[in-house]
Amino acid sequence: MDEREGEALRARVLFEGWLAAHARYSALVALAREPLDVRAALGRVASLTGAQGDDAYVDVLMEARAGDVTPAVLGTSARPLRRWTAHLSGLARGEGEYARWRTRLLVEGHVTSRFDLRLYVVGEASVRLAPVPGGGTDVEAVRAELARLAGEAFPLPLLEG
Repeated sequence: MDEREGEALRARVLFEGWLAAHARYSALVALAREPLDVRAALGRVASLTGAQGDDAYVDVLMEARAGDVTPAVLGTSARPLRRWTAHLSGLARGEGEYARWRTRLLVEGHVTSRFDLRLYVVGEASVRLAPVPGGGTDVEAVRAELARLAGEAFPLPLLEG
């Protein structure tokens, strides 16, 4: 393993470790080869945020691709339900900036998920650890570190969100 591969592996271990530490703040929002049910997905987002009642959140949408899991969307919000209402509705329509989302996440010509999609919505008070040792645990610091780690560890770029 060369140095670059070693760095990518380290970044992936840190990224996946952060997700594992926050798994209780995640929910499946779409199942592979099933129609995207925006209402049900938003119900899950509401449940995740309602249980935490925080003022700021970091969210990560992960896609399960052929035995591998990769991040698709990463962001922060004070109102994740509003944010994901816009994102999931945009994904279903597939217009404008969401055309790339639709191409990557849905079966061509259908509103059917290509992969299982798991959404993590973690309130600032629920952040258990920084993504990197010694890093910050506020949502902006967590988002920035997760984005950096994702860029180093995964071949697909994050979708804008």
